[in-house]
Amino acid sequence: MVYPSNGGLWIKKGDMLFSNLHDMIVPSENATVLENDYLRLSTVEHLLCALAMLNVNDAVIEILDGEEVPILDGSAIKFYKDLSDIFSKKYKKNILRSIKQPIFYIEDESFVYMFPYKRFEVRVYLDYTSKGLGLLSDEFILGRDKRESILNARTFGFLSDYELLKSKGKALGANFDNVLVFDNKGRSLKKMRSLKEVQRHKILDFIGDLYLNGFLPRAQIVAVKPGHKINAKVSKMINSFV
Repeated sequence: MVYPSNGGLWIKKGDMLFSNLHDMIVPSENATVLENDYLRLSTVEHLLCALAMLNVNDAVIEILDGEEVPILDGSAIKFYKDLSDIFSKKYKKNILRSIKQPIFYIEDESFVYMFPYKRFEVRVYLDYTSKGLGLLSDEFILGRDKRESILNARTFGFLSDYELLKSKGKALGANFDNVLVFDNKGRSLKKMRSLKEVQRHKILDFIGDLYLNGFLPRAQIVAVKPGHKINAKVSKMINSFV
């Protein structure tokens, strides 16, 4: 359940309210996980991306049951449409904040570079050559590009990884209805919503992970092989540069 707050992003469980979501991030490869002594909540990134695209950062995310935000169809479009009815114009505001200097973070083969700019724009570069998809890239500029193009992109994965996770008792909420699955030759097992659905979902995740801060940076961003783990670390860093 999500509803307006008196200020800022909050998670509620029972009678307890928690803010500073970026301080609750725990390392995870497959989803964004928030955890403290009182709660654990995973897969928050799609919901947060929907809030960002609505220009809303005064919201309460209340945990009613379980430890995972519903994956729905694997994208953020339903969150966006449902929340559009809840958050009227009076709740929408400027969600951008300026950064004081460039930010650069590198880890293994992944890196993120942010340069101060007048708006938020991100370009992602991916390498799935070993999975049969080749080199992929796409960009999103907030205020110029259609938000639905990002929000409509579904979670994706590969058949070999999916079967491995299932055997370990993980990814139990994932199935062929809410995950865009590719075989070992890079062929999609179901119709793609766009030819750039893979890279657009990476942008969706990236925006959602950054929005743990309750804002997006005014920056030109290059993200090479981003993932939840590096996204979370960059999200924490940003607060030192605004």
